[in-house]
Amino acid sequence: MTIISPAKNRNYIRSFIIFFGMAFVVSVIYISGYNAFVNTRYELKILKQDIVKLEEQNADLKNTYYQMTDPTRLEQLAAEHQLILDRQPKYLGSAQ
Repeated sequence: MTIISPAKNRNYIRSFIIFFGMAFVVSVIYISGYNAFVNTRYELKILKQDIVKLEEQNADLKNTYYQMTDPTRLEQLAAEHQLILDRQPKYLGSAQ
């Protein structure tokens, strides 16, 4: 005579299902976290490249600004527009 006890097998099956279900959930969380980390690292790399490009543009703009405000250039521009340098300017003020 064979004795079948399905209640014993149910506990093992339930334990395996719970174990593999939790392993699946943990692996999904790990993969999504790793994916977020990789994406952040890639964005950081791109942002660093953008910073380098912007620093180069800033240096070019500074060079242009310094060339435009060069004293010899300003003197030439003043001479073209017939401007004179006032040695003792008189400013408006409130005399009390």
